[in-house]
This record gives sequence, structure tokens and C-alpha cells, in this order.
Amino acid sequence: MKFAKDIKDIKFEKINSYGEWIEVSEPIVMASAAGWYVGAICKTDGFVEPFDRFTDYFATPEEANVVLTTPMEQGGFA
Repeated sequence: MKFAKDIKDIKFEKINSYGEWIEVSEPIVMASAAGWYVGAICKTDGFVEPFDRFTDYFATPEEANVVLTTPMEQGGFA
């Protein structure tokens, strides 16, 4: 798992997920073996792991970043 943003710069928020309080990140550009996408990570028991994928996969982090920085009213996350 790769991130286009340094982990120390990612903002996290505590949410209740199925009765358990966890820290979930803001939407970020990240990658898996399938490609780059906009998603979220969570902190659980001292580990960081994928939490959700919000988009399809892209070939480059720049393509995923376009979606991340597009205003919400235009279908993005900004």
C-alpha cells in the first residue's frame, strides 16, 4: 500500500464503525497492486490499513489526484 501524501500529514477523525471507535483518514490518493485510487485508511491497534476505496483504479497518482481535488459539486472530493 502506497500513499501520495506523507502519513504524518494525513488528517484522521474518530468514527463509530459497527460499534467500535476507530480513526479514519480524510480521502487520500493511495495505491494497491491494482492501481491508484482515492480512498481512506484507518488506524487500528497501532497499525495503518486500508479502510475504504471511493473510486475506480487509475494508472497514475496524478489521475487519482484530479478526482480528489475536483469540487464535490462536480463529482470530486474537494
